[in-house]
Amino acid sequence: MIQRYNSLSDYMKKTYGKKMVKLSLDGGFSCPNRDGTLSSSGCVFCSEEGSGDFSGLIVNGEKCKNIDLAMQVESQKKLLSSKWNDCGYIGYFQSYTNTYKPLEDLENLYGEALNCEGVEGLVIATRPDCVNDKHIELFKRFNVLWVEIGLQTIHDDRAGWLNRHYDMIAFEKTFQLLKNAGIPVVVHLIAGLPNETKMDFLKSIDYITAIKPFGIKLHMLHIVKNTPLAKIYSERPFELLDEEEYIEWICEAISKLHPKIVIHRLTGDGKKEDVLAPSWIFNKRHVLNHINKRLNTMEIMQGDQVKTMVVD
Repeated sequence: MIQRYNSLSDYMKKTYGKKMVKLSLDGGFSCPNRDGTLSSSGCVFCSEEGSGDFSGLIVNGEKCKNIDLAMQVESQKKLLSSKWNDCGYIGYFQSYTNTYKPLEDLENLYGEALNCEGVEGLVIATRPDCVNDKHIELFKRFNVLWVEIGLQTIHDDRAGWLNRHYDMIAFEKTFQLLKNAGIPVVVHLIAGLPNETKMDFLKSIDYITAIKPFGIKLHMLHIVKNTPLAKIYSERPFELLDEEEYIEWICEAISKLHPKIVIHRLTGDGKKEDVLAPSWIFNKRHVLNHINKRLNTMEIMQGDQVKTMVVD
């Protein structure tokens, strides 16, 4: 079967010659959007675990509060051992804002993670307003393979309700800082925001193609318990994309993404017991199979709609 998009799995195998598995770590971080610096409620969609519901030390299927990174690494390896063996490992600092501590603390945490057995590099998830030149130096010293930044949408005029507390100017400044330093960036986008049309979402995709980051993660908007979004949804329910619509949006997005951009995720979810809607996101294999089926049926390749290819 033809590989119709540039997947992370394929990129890793080509680059490292083997499967590389991310171990989701919790470094005990907070966020300026939660500790009162900018806000106390966080982004409207962010879970109580800082969108790191499956990170850290997992015992009997439950997350335990413990920032001993060696224990977390072994716990994550055990959790994933049934899926993969004979693979390499990447330490993925996922929960909350993983540059939001004093530099000395970051040095200790990044160093501790990188020294864990089998860990070959790090991935750092953060906010665009929490990265500066000092962080760039750390990223280079501690073999940070890429940095993940949640953009979600390019439409500032309609994004205020997300409570991000940063705008496109902040994103672009940090993206350029990382790019100039040679640090790969993975950008997160959300499909199905209540005040955005399919065309709005695809404009965000066009922007991603224009700036050409290392990678992209695509998510369906889902409603998580005990978040500001859950309160909004309960008081004034809005229509969410159904599975068929999401698949259609994503396949067209793939056709509009520059072929060199690595697609890290085509769908995502949260803890089943915490997600209020939509329920179809939990059947990830089914969604991915139908994305691939539509791509094949319609003979869509990543980059088909990119009018001007940049070869570099």
